[in-house]
Amino acid sequence: MQISPAAPPLIPQTAQARATPREAAHSETSAPPSLTPGTLPPLRLLQGAELPQATAEFAADLGKLFRSAGIAVPPDPVLSMDRSGKVVVANAHPDKARIEQLFDDEPEMRNRFAELSSAHQLQRAVENYDDFAAAYTRLQGNPAAQGALVRERIAHNSAQFFMNIGAGGAEPFFGGLGRVTA
Repeated sequence: MQISPAAPPLIPQTAQARATPREAAHSETSAPPSLTPGTLPPLRLLQGAELPQATAEFAADLGKLFRSAGIAVPPDPVLSMDRSGKVVVANAHPDKARIEQLFDDEPEMRNRFAELSSAHQLQRAVENYDDFAAAYTRLQGNPAAQGALVRERIAHNSAQFFMNIGAGGAEPFFGGLGRVTA
């Protein structure tokens, strides 16, 4: 099952979607009420071409923040999130502490990374779903094989999200850090 660019959002939205600073500058409508501590930003589900576009915009904005903070790239930092929702540098970047502090100091960038992480994870979960469903049906009558297939799919969908931030943009990926050298 693939999510098409024209498909409606899977999750009903009851609040106005969060606008990026660029969109907010061009918006003629009133700004949404500011968030108070303990409230969540409105849910926005990135789909189709929106996801790579939002990833590229995030990488460009983050690159500007890095340059203004004097953070060198290369080496490329690899970002991820810990269990508490904090953006962490998952590799041995020389400015690891400064990058993590930047996300602590810039909650909008932290929220954008969380949004991208969730959207990439959702996209990964729905990719090849039709193949999974067909394989599950073919295994009808073999509960052990069906269980193994489900466990394999759960493991696939549970892989940790990472984003390599390089001079040329961002590269999202899942799994371990075996291919990261910085």
